[in-house]
Amino acid sequence: MDEKEFLQEEYGFTINGWRESGAQKVLETDQGLFYLYTAPAGYKYKSKLVERVRKHLTQQQEIGMLKLVKTKEGHPHTFYEDAMCYLYRGVREGQLDDPVYACGQSLARFHKATASFTGDKLFLPYSSLGSWPSMWRRKLRRYNEYRDELDEVSGELTPMDEFLLTSYTYVHQLGETAVQYLSAAGYDRVVKETASFGKVAYQNFEQGYMLWNEQEVRLMGGEWNWVLDMRARDIGQWLKAESRRNGWKDESAIRFIEGYNSVSPLLESEYPIIYGLMLYPGRFLKLVETYQELPDEEREAVDAKIWHTHLEDELVHMEEALRRYPQVIEQQYGTSIPQIDWLWRRENEKALDRRDEKSSE
Repeated sequence: MDEKEFLQEEYGFTINGWRESGAQKVLETDQGLFYLYTAPAGYKYKSKLVERVRKHLTQQQEIGMLKLVKTKEGHPHTFYEDAMCYLYRGVREGQLDDPVYACGQSLARFHKATASFTGDKLFLPYSSLGSWPSMWRRKLRRYNEYRDELDEVSGELTPMDEFLLTSYTYVHQLGETAVQYLSAAGYDRVVKETASFGKVAYQNFEQGYMLWNEQEVRLMGGEWNWVLDMRARDIGQWLKAESRRNGWKDESAIRFIEGYNSVSPLLESEYPIIYGLMLYPGRFLKLVETYQELPDEEREAVDAKIWHTHLEDELVHMEEALRRYPQVIEQQYGTSIPQIDWLWRRENEKALDRRDEKSSE
């Protein structure tokens, strides 16, 4: 059964057409418009957390949630192949003059709404609060162990293995720098300082999760990606996601942070923590982990060019963000954030390489 037939069977409507829009699939049916989202199947174990936070948000005035649609059997989600599927009722979407500023405001309202959430101690398996350094070191150790394994391989390496080997020094240096940066920025202290500003991290920064209807009412989806963590995580992740989409743009970063600060001003101590998260090559290390876990035959079948391009883009897009963020924050807010000298040396080396290439033509 293909996905269309499966959804029609599960929800009891007829799909006349659909299109992808960011993270969502927009379904046009005989019963109106719906938004389909997916999440890893393993997230089903977060159902109690999701239910508790969703119920809490419905009692707040800060943010609206998209209306969840249950299956014919009354379930809040279903499973197709290896993914969890969940559905929202569609809305007539409005067009905003300054969507980036509005995203910042919506995120701040979400955090404010979760500040009074109780019961977070019941969901410690879904909490990353206070544990960034240990989580990051664990990921870096796995990459290090994999590098050691590759060094001992007697046969020919796959193109993907070769790429991961050549990337090791730079990626590992970024990760170690990020961990050290958190420590120097007083991470543990800032976790405590900001505990009252929000307890749940939103974690959805692909397009299609934050919406506004024609009356400009703010609406959100994507609850299966929520985790318990500090708000700085979301701000850093939004800046990273926007840099991947459109490249680093000073104005976009400023408008987003201005929007956030108009609702719930960031503390001066949070800006360096955000930078520490931006430094950490999390998506790269996650993809490395995924690749490591593949069976040997699947690893050999991996299209190294596609993975290479994806991972390389991740690093390239972030370099400009990592150089510009400290400057933008100091210029805009007067907050001095220590910069990473070797990132500038790397840029200077690239400029020299480009100049040498031109002179040799």
